[in-house]
Amino acid sequence: MTRTGPGLFAKLGTLSILYLSVFLTRIGFGTILIIFPLYVATPSSSLAAIIIALYPALEGFSALPVGAVVDLRGRRRVFVTGMALISVLTFLIGLSNNLVLVGGAHALEGLAAAMVTIASLTMITDLTVEQNRGAGMGAFDLANLAGYGVGIMLGTLFSKIFSSNLGDSFLVVSAIMGASSIFVYFVLREPGHASQGRRSLRQMYDSLTSDVVGILPIWFSLTIILGFYLFLPRLVAARTGVSDLSQSAGLLLLALLVFGAGALMFGRLSDKIGRTKTVMIGAAGELGFLIILPNLFERLIVIPQGTPLIESYQMVGPIIIVGGFLFFLGSALIPSILAYIGDKASREFRGSAMGLYSLMLSGGITTGTILAGIADDLGGVQAVFYSAAIIFSGLTLTSAWLLYSNSKTSRSKSLAQEHPGKPI
Repeated sequence: MTRTGPGLFAKLGTLSILYLSVFLTRIGFGTILIIFPLYVATPSSSLAAIIIALYPALEGFSALPVGAVVDLRGRRRVFVTGMALISVLTFLIGLSNNLVLVGGAHALEGLAAAMVTIASLTMITDLTVEQNRGAGMGAFDLANLAGYGVGIMLGTLFSKIFSSNLGDSFLVVSAIMGASSIFVYFVLREPGHASQGRRSLRQMYDSLTSDVVGILPIWFSLTIILGFYLFLPRLVAARTGVSDLSQSAGLLLLALLVFGAGALMFGRLSDKIGRTKTVMIGAAGELGFLIILPNLFERLIVIPQGTPLIESYQMVGPIIIVGGFLFFLGSALIPSILAYIGDKASREFRGSAMGLYSLMLSGGITTGTILAGIADDLGGVQAVFYSAAIIFSGLTLTSAWLLYSNSKTSRSKSLAQEHPGKPI
């Protein structure tokens, strides 16, 4: 096994380029988030959920092989290829809104997304250490969300400019993604990392610690919740009869800014107080937000378009302040969990470990979007988010029990080593 590594300034330069690349990539995804519900018409919530879920389903299916390729062939190559593939597939979506074409291209974008996500997270893990990895993952989350925010604004603008032919907006997004791919190809450098000649899925699984296994249930529950959130545009369209999300773009952008700022702050906090303590803070905030979200959602969607900000607040009430605070606390989950996985992953299997992370992410989002569609058809908004709260709380408690058991076992082994032969 060999290891090479750049100096501090080279690492900072590579990280900056990486964050910028992630930001540019997410601009395209944010734009599609606004345009997609307008572009593809489906007769039911369940069918819409299935089409949306095709993307994370293929991302999950390809996650482990992509992680192995990242370890074998390098991070930069996979990252650039993924960005270029996204550009091509987005171009194809813009050619026609035929359900088969859109569904197929959207599904293949899941493969490209796996390449971009796994390669970028592996590079961040390579370029950080345990003392600053939380901040590194928080910055990654901030770049993600900032890109989505800019994309949402562009999507809102494009939905008006290209209202007569929404396919043209996908062509513009494709051009943005293509230019980003060219930029990354010329400026991004492969970070130094550990390497080992032979890889297998069995080796990857053997490298996982019980601590990583213990954190996976709460991570899976969080990805299910992300799937529920991705279904929000469909809920808005179904309740208001308007699929144009331009009225909500400002609120979405504000939510992304709050979440991104929280990710950066809590990522750094996890470097100071520990990953699991920060995860507990995030879990409390996320559960509280899910519980009050149905009430908040019903109040928000009845606000008439063009209502002044002060009047809008009066119609919603203090619940939006409480919801915003709980949402902010929930932002602690992603950077602290990502940093935790990075801390525990074997150096030579970091790509594979992040592939496992991506597999859980995709499986959770797929499950969440489908469950959200079914719950909406059966019981409406309250059924959607109360079921999400039940799933999240159950799997979070499972992780808490597993991590506590692992900690108790570790203490017992430590005492046994200190006092051999003495009953514990």
